[in-house]
Amino acid sequence: MTSAQSTEMSNKTSYTWSVKEFQDLYTRMGPSDFMMSERFASSQSVTINPETGAKDPIHWWRLILYPHGYVNQPDYLAVFLTAFRSKHEKKNRAKSRTVQRFWFELFRVDDPDVKSKKLTQLAIRKFKKSVFVFESLDDVDTLGTRKLVPFAEIFEDGKIQNNVTLVIRVHIINEENEIRTNPFLSSFEKYFMDERYCDVEFEFDCGSSIKSNRFALASRSEYFDSLFNGEWSVAGTTPIHVKGMKFQVFKAILYYLYTDKLGNDLSLDTLQNLYFDSEARYLEDLKEMAVIRIGEMVNVHTWDQILRFSLKINEEQLKKTVMSFLHDNWDE
Repeated sequence: MTSAQSTEMSNKTSYTWSVKEFQDLYTRMGPSDFMMSERFASSQSVTINPETGAKDPIHWWRLILYPHGYVNQPDYLAVFLTAFRSKHEKKNRAKSRTVQRFWFELFRVDDPDVKSKKLTQLAIRKFKKSVFVFESLDDVDTLGTRKLVPFAEIFEDGKIQNNVTLVIRVHIINEENEIRTNPFLSSFEKYFMDERYCDVEFEFDCGSSIKSNRFALASRSEYFDSLFNGEWSVAGTTPIHVKGMKFQVFKAILYYLYTDKLGNDLSLDTLQNLYFDSEARYLEDLKEMAVIRIGEMVNVHTWDQILRFSLKINEEQLKKTVMSFLHDNWDE
Protein backbone atom coordinates (compact mmCIF):
# COMPACT_ATOMS: atom_id res chain seq x y z
CA MET A 1 0.00 0.00 0.00
CA THR A 2 3.00 2.28 0.12
CA SER A 3 5.87 3.15 -2.19
CA ALA A 4 8.82 5.48 -1.82
CA GLN A 5 11.42 7.43 -3.73
CA SER A 6 14.49 9.25 -2.43
CA THR A 7 16.45 11.92 -4.28
CA GLU A 8 19.63 13.73 -3.27
CA MET A 9 21.26 16.96 -4.37
CA SER A 10 24.31 18.49 -2.63
CA ASN A 11 23.33 18.94 1.02
CA LYS A 12 19.59 18.53 0.35
CA THR A 13 17.74 15.24 0.65
CA SER A 14 14.17 14.75 -0.55
CA TYR A 15 12.07 11.67 0.08
CA THR A 16 8.62 10.87 -1.32
CA TRP A 17 6.29 8.36 0.32
CA SER A 18 3.13 7.30 -1.50
CA VAL A 19 0.41 5.88 0.75
CA LYS A 20 -2.26 4.13 -1.31
CA GLU A 21 -5.79 3.30 -0.17
CA PHE A 22 -5.37 5.59 2.80
CA GLN A 23 -9.08 5.32 3.62
CA ASP A 24 -8.55 1.70 4.72
CA LEU A 25 -5.74 2.71 7.06
CA TYR A 26 -7.90 5.47 8.52
CA THR A 27 -10.84 3.16 9.27
CA ARG A 28 -8.82 0.18 10.55
CA MET A 29 -6.22 1.95 12.68
CA GLY A 30 -6.94 3.82 15.88
CA PRO A 31 -5.48 7.00 17.38
CA SER A 32 -1.82 6.46 18.37
CA ASP A 33 -1.45 3.58 15.86
CA PHE A 34 1.31 4.39 13.40
CA MET A 35 3.17 3.12 10.37
CA MET A 36 6.73 3.77 9.22
CA SER A 37 8.26 4.38 5.82
CA GLU A 38 11.33 2.59 4.55
CA ARG A 39 14.65 3.88 5.80
CA PHE A 40 16.29 6.49 3.60
CA ALA A 41 19.67 8.18 3.80
CA SER A 42 20.94 11.73 3.56
CA SER A 43 23.19 12.58 0.66
CA GLN A 44 26.49 12.58 2.56
CA SER A 45 28.38 9.26 2.77
CA VAL A 46 31.42 8.11 4.69
CA THR A 47 33.83 5.39 3.58
CA ILE A 48 33.81 2.48 6.01
CA ASN A 49 36.19 0.04 4.32
CA PRO A 50 39.23 1.70 2.69
CA GLU A 51 40.09 -1.50 0.78
CA THR A 52 36.70 -2.11 -0.84
CA GLY A 53 35.41 1.46 -0.81
CA ALA A 54 32.18 0.30 0.82
CA LYS A 55 30.20 3.25 2.16
CA ASP A 56 27.69 3.68 4.91
CA PRO A 57 25.38 6.73 5.14
CA ILE A 58 26.08 9.32 7.80
CA HIS A 59 22.35 9.89 8.40
CA TRP A 60 19.48 7.42 8.39
CA TRP A 61 15.84 8.55 8.49
CA ARG A 62 12.25 7.29 8.43
CA LEU A 63 8.89 9.00 8.21
CA ILE A 64 6.23 8.06 10.76
CA LEU A 65 2.56 8.43 9.90
CA TYR A 66 -0.44 8.28 12.26
CA PRO A 67 -3.31 7.46 9.84
CA HIS A 68 -6.02 8.07 12.46
CA GLY A 69 -4.33 10.89 14.32
CA TYR A 70 -2.12 11.24 17.35
CA VAL A 71 -3.58 10.15 20.69
CA ASN A 72 -4.67 13.66 21.74
CA GLN A 73 -5.29 15.05 18.22
CA PRO A 74 -7.67 12.52 16.61
CA ASP A 75 -8.98 14.98 14.02
CA TYR A 76 -5.63 15.64 12.33
CA LEU A 77 -3.11 13.65 10.32
CA ALA A 78 0.19 13.45 12.23
CA VAL A 79 3.56 13.09 10.48
CA PHE A 80 7.03 12.91 12.03
CA LEU A 81 10.63 12.64 10.84
CA THR A 82 12.68 10.11 12.79
CA ALA A 83 16.48 10.14 12.99
CA PHE A 84 18.32 6.84 13.48
CA ARG A 85 21.88 6.97 14.80
CA SER A 86 24.16 5.58 12.08
CA LYS A 87 27.36 3.57 12.42
CA HIS A 88 29.30 6.74 11.69
CA GLU A 89 27.50 8.63 14.46
CA LYS A 90 27.96 5.77 16.92
CA LYS A 91 31.65 5.54 16.08
CA ASN A 92 32.08 9.26 16.71
CA ARG A 93 29.84 9.13 19.81
CA ALA A 94 27.49 11.70 18.36
CA LYS A 95 24.82 12.67 20.86
CA SER A 96 22.76 14.72 18.45
CA ARG A 97 22.17 15.52 14.79
CA THR A 98 21.46 18.99 13.47
CA VAL A 99 19.70 19.91 10.25
CA GLN A 100 19.49 23.46 8.96
CA ARG A 101 15.80 23.01 8.24
CA PHE A 102 13.26 20.49 7.00
CA TRP A 103 9.69 20.57 5.77
CA PHE A 104 6.78 18.31 4.92
CA GLU A 105 4.51 18.54 1.88
CA LEU A 106 1.25 16.61 1.67
CA PHE A 107 -0.61 15.91 -1.56
CA ARG A 108 -3.77 14.02 -2.41
CA VAL A 109 -3.87 12.13 -5.69
CA ASP A 110 -7.17 12.98 -7.34
CA ASP A 111 -8.66 10.03 -9.25
CA PRO A 112 -5.79 7.62 -8.39
CA ASP A 113 -7.23 4.99 -10.75
CA VAL A 114 -6.90 7.32 -13.73
CA LYS A 115 -3.67 7.17 -15.71
CA SER A 116 -3.23 10.95 -15.85
CA LYS A 117 -3.05 11.72 -12.14
CA LYS A 118 -3.58 15.17 -10.65
CA LEU A 119 -1.99 16.19 -7.35
CA THR A 120 -3.75 18.55 -4.96
CA GLN A 121 -1.53 20.07 -2.30
CA LEU A 122 -3.19 19.80 1.10
CA ALA A 123 -0.51 21.12 3.44
CA ILE A 124 3.06 22.27 3.87
CA ARG A 125 4.76 22.53 7.26
CA LYS A 126 8.24 24.00 7.72
CA PHE A 127 10.69 23.59 10.60
CA LYS A 128 13.69 25.81 11.26
CA LYS A 129 17.09 24.60 12.44
CA SER A 130 16.39 21.42 14.39
CA VAL A 131 18.38 19.16 16.69
CA PHE A 132 17.65 15.45 16.97
CA VAL A 133 18.99 14.27 20.34
CA PHE A 134 20.08 10.67 20.89
CA GLU A 135 19.45 9.55 24.46
CA SER A 136 21.95 7.28 26.21
CA LEU A 137 19.74 4.21 25.82
CA ASP A 138 17.97 5.17 22.62
CA ASP A 139 19.42 5.59 19.13
CA VAL A 140 16.43 7.42 17.65
CA ASP A 141 14.72 10.77 17.98
CA THR A 142 11.60 12.15 16.35
CA LEU A 143 10.40 15.64 15.40
CA GLY A 144 7.32 16.63 13.47
CA THR A 145 3.72 17.76 13.78
CA ARG A 146 0.59 16.31 15.35
CA LYS A 147 -1.60 18.60 13.25
CA LEU A 148 -0.44 18.50 9.63
CA VAL A 149 -3.93 18.69 8.12
CA PRO A 150 -7.50 17.96 9.30
CA PHE A 151 -8.94 14.68 8.05
CA ALA A 152 -11.93 16.68 6.82
CA GLU A 153 -9.66 18.16 4.13
CA ILE A 154 -8.31 14.75 3.11
CA PHE A 155 -11.72 13.19 2.53
CA GLU A 156 -13.68 15.31 0.08
CA ASP A 157 -17.28 15.92 1.21
CA GLY A 158 -16.61 13.63 4.17
CA LYS A 159 -16.71 10.50 1.99
CA ILE A 160 -14.40 8.14 3.86
CA GLN A 161 -15.28 5.27 1.53
CA ASN A 162 -13.64 6.97 -1.48
CA ASN A 163 -10.29 5.67 -2.70
CA VAL A 164 -7.59 8.07 -1.44
CA THR A 165 -3.87 8.08 -2.20
CA LEU A 166 -1.67 10.44 -0.20
CA VAL A 167 1.82 11.56 -1.20
CA ILE A 168 4.07 12.75 1.62
CA ARG A 169 7.32 14.50 0.78
CA VAL A 170 10.00 15.53 3.21
CA HIS A 171 12.89 17.82 2.30
CA ILE A 172 15.94 17.97 4.58
CA ILE A 173 18.70 20.57 4.39
CA ASN A 174 21.71 19.09 6.16
CA GLU A 175 24.65 20.90 7.70
CA GLU A 176 27.00 22.12 4.95
CA ASN A 177 29.87 20.17 6.50
CA GLU A 178 29.20 17.28 8.84
CA ILE A 179 32.66 17.63 10.36
CA ARG A 180 33.73 21.23 10.58
CA THR A 181 37.26 22.06 9.61
CA ASN A 182 38.40 25.63 9.47
CA PRO A 183 42.16 26.24 9.78
CA PHE A 184 41.52 29.97 10.05
CA LEU A 185 39.43 29.50 13.17
CA SER A 186 41.77 26.85 14.57
CA SER A 187 44.66 29.27 14.29
CA PHE A 188 42.70 31.82 16.38
CA GLU A 189 42.50 29.56 19.42
CA LYS A 190 46.07 30.04 20.54
CA TYR A 191 45.57 33.82 20.51
CA PHE A 192 42.67 33.78 22.96
CA MET A 193 43.51 36.12 25.87
CA ASP A 194 47.03 36.63 24.48
CA GLU A 195 47.65 40.27 25.40
CA ARG A 196 50.25 40.70 22.66
CA TYR A 197 47.42 40.88 20.13
CA CYS A 198 44.73 42.56 22.23
CA ASP A 199 43.50 46.03 21.35
CA VAL A 200 40.28 46.23 23.38
CA GLU A 201 39.45 45.61 27.04
CA PHE A 202 36.07 44.87 28.63
CA GLU A 203 35.28 45.43 32.30
CA PHE A 204 32.35 44.30 34.46
CA ASP A 205 30.49 45.31 37.60
CA CYS A 206 32.12 42.46 39.53
CA GLY A 207 35.54 44.06 38.98
CA SER A 208 36.80 41.46 36.49
CA SER A 209 38.07 42.38 33.04
CA ILE A 210 39.13 40.61 29.85
CA LYS A 211 41.09 41.71 26.81
CA SER A 212 40.52 40.74 23.21
CA ASN A 213 41.09 41.67 19.58
CA ARG A 214 38.56 43.75 17.65
CA PHE A 215 39.17 42.02 14.34
CA ALA A 216 38.76 38.54 15.83
CA LEU A 217 35.39 39.47 17.33
CA ALA A 218 34.03 41.55 14.46
CA SER A 219 34.96 38.96 11.82
CA ARG A 220 33.00 36.27 13.67
CA SER A 221 30.01 38.23 14.96
CA GLU A 222 27.69 40.75 13.34
CA TYR A 223 26.81 41.94 16.84
CA PHE A 224 30.40 42.92 17.68
CA ASP A 225 30.98 44.26 14.18
CA SER A 226 28.00 46.56 14.63
CA LEU A 227 29.15 47.73 18.07
CA PHE A 228 32.70 48.43 16.88
CA ASN A 229 31.21 50.54 14.10
CA GLY A 230 28.89 52.30 16.54
CA GLU A 231 29.10 53.05 20.24
CA TRP A 232 32.41 51.16 20.62
CA SER A 233 33.95 52.61 17.46
CA VAL A 234 36.66 54.71 19.12
CA ALA A 235 39.76 52.63 19.77
CA GLY A 236 41.78 53.57 22.82
CA THR A 237 43.08 52.52 26.21
CA THR A 238 39.82 53.13 28.11
CA PRO A 239 38.10 49.82 28.95
CA ILE A 240 34.58 49.23 27.63
CA HIS A 241 32.12 48.69 30.47
CA VAL A 242 29.76 45.79 29.77
CA LYS A 243 26.35 46.16 31.40
CA GLY A 244 23.76 43.49 32.01
CA MET A 245 26.02 40.48 31.45
CA LYS A 246 28.04 38.35 33.82
CA PHE A 247 31.77 38.06 33.30
CA GLN A 248 31.82 34.25 32.90
CA VAL A 249 29.09 34.41 30.26
CA PHE A 250 30.88 37.11 28.27
CA LYS A 251 34.15 35.17 28.51
CA ALA A 252 32.38 32.06 27.17
CA ILE A 253 31.12 34.07 24.20
CA LEU A 254 34.60 35.38 23.42
CA TYR A 255 36.05 31.87 23.72
CA TYR A 256 33.45 30.59 21.26
CA LEU A 257 34.20 33.38 18.78
CA TYR A 258 37.91 32.53 18.89
CA THR A 259 37.58 28.73 18.83
CA ASP A 260 34.12 27.74 17.57
CA LYS A 261 33.87 25.70 20.79
CA LEU A 262 32.06 25.77 24.11
CA GLY A 263 34.24 25.99 27.22
CA ASN A 264 34.46 22.90 29.43
CA ASP A 265 34.22 24.52 32.86
CA LEU A 266 30.85 26.26 32.63
CA SER A 267 28.30 25.89 35.43
CA LEU A 268 24.63 25.17 34.82
CA ASP A 269 23.67 28.73 35.75
CA THR A 270 26.29 30.12 33.36
CA LEU A 271 25.03 27.91 30.53
CA GLN A 272 21.47 29.03 31.07
CA ASN A 273 22.50 32.69 30.99
CA LEU A 274 24.68 31.93 27.97
CA TYR A 275 21.64 30.61 26.12
CA PHE A 276 19.77 33.90 26.47
CA ASP A 277 22.80 36.11 25.78
CA SER A 278 23.67 34.05 22.68
CA GLU A 279 20.12 34.40 21.44
CA ALA A 280 20.24 38.17 21.94
CA ARG A 281 23.48 38.34 19.91
CA TYR A 282 22.30 36.02 17.10
CA LEU A 283 24.85 33.32 17.94
CA GLU A 284 22.61 30.40 17.01
CA ASP A 285 25.31 27.72 17.02
CA LEU A 286 26.49 28.75 20.48
CA LYS A 287 22.92 28.74 21.75
CA GLU A 288 22.52 25.21 20.39
CA MET A 289 25.77 24.10 22.02
CA ALA A 290 24.55 25.46 25.36
CA VAL A 291 21.30 23.49 25.14
CA ILE A 292 23.12 20.26 24.32
CA ARG A 293 25.58 20.76 27.20
CA ILE A 294 22.72 21.47 29.60
CA GLY A 295 21.09 18.22 28.50
CA GLU A 296 24.30 16.37 29.35
CA MET A 297 24.18 17.78 32.91
CA VAL A 298 20.86 16.20 33.92
CA ASN A 299 21.20 14.32 37.22
CA VAL A 300 19.38 13.86 40.53
CA HIS A 301 20.49 17.31 41.67
CA THR A 302 19.78 19.30 38.50
CA TRP A 303 16.79 17.69 36.76
CA ASP A 304 14.19 20.03 38.28
CA GLN A 305 16.15 23.18 37.38
CA ILE A 306 16.73 21.94 33.84
CA LEU A 307 13.09 20.92 33.44
CA ARG A 308 11.94 24.41 34.45
CA PHE A 309 14.45 25.89 32.03
CA SER A 310 13.25 23.67 29.16
CA LEU A 311 9.67 24.77 29.77
CA LYS A 312 10.70 28.42 29.94
CA ILE A 313 12.44 28.34 26.56
CA ASN A 314 9.99 25.84 25.05
CA GLU A 315 12.79 23.40 24.19
CA GLU A 316 11.04 20.08 23.61
CA GLN A 317 14.19 18.00 23.15
CA LEU A 318 15.67 19.18 26.44
CA LYS A 319 12.40 18.39 28.18
CA LYS A 320 12.46 14.90 26.67
CA THR A 321 15.99 14.39 28.01
CA VAL A 322 14.84 15.25 31.54
CA MET A 323 11.73 13.07 31.32
CA SER A 324 13.79 10.16 30.04
CA PHE A 325 16.16 10.55 32.98
CA LEU A 326 13.23 10.57 35.43
CA HIS A 327 11.74 7.50 33.80
CA ASP A 328 15.03 5.59 34.11
CA ASN A 329 15.85 6.77 37.65
CA TRP A 330 12.49 7.31 39.36
CA ASP A 331 13.08 4.61 41.99
CA GLU A 332 16.25 6.36 43.14
